[in-house]
Amino acid sequence: MKKNSLSKLFQFRGAVSILYYIAFAALLWYLIIPHTSLYFVNNIFTPFAKRLNAEDITLVKGEEFKLRVMNFNKRLYFSSTDIKVADVSIFGNVTAYRAGVTIIRVKMRDDVLKCRVRVIDINKKTLTLKAGKSYRLNVKGIWFGVSWSSGNTSIARVSRYGNVTAVSKGTVKIYGKVRGKTLSSTVTVR
Repeated sequence: MKKNSLSKLFQFRGAVSILYYIAFAALLWYLIIPHTSLYFVNNIFTPFAKRLNAEDITLVKGEEFKLRVMNFNKRLYFSSTDIKVADVSIFGNVTAYRAGVTIIRVKMRDDVLKCRVRVIDINKKTLTLKAGKSYRLNVKGIWFGVSWSSGNTSIARVSRYGNVTAVSKGTVKIYGKVRGKTLSSTVTVR
């Protein structure tokens, strides 16, 4: 009797057999799913997992950020790998001190969570140039990705690499935007 009922599953009598569904699921998995964005997601949201509210942050020198662990209600131990760049309090307040990169570690019972902190700063806050002269500004703590702009191009121009060229007398601010943060330098042209 069991042999007969099992053979009925694989028969084709005007309806779709179970083998058809298995073949269709295999075709879907091997041909379609790998080419969708679901396949490439490596950080899938799990609602009850322990995680930090940020895993990679960028701070300007002197700025603070509150680091929290989600879905965890026990004692946490915060530490910084380089306290000269950024330090963290026992409550998770990260304070940026100087340009560089550090890792904030959060230890709990059996897990360690990490957050990378990049501290950025501009090399000159104020600059004095004569007309026709130039100077290169750069952002310390990051290698690339800075977008430069001038507040008034008739006083001073800035290239996409941060080269400031004085044009005429006056005072202007040069802005450097990177990772959602804006740094500025005041340029006085004599």
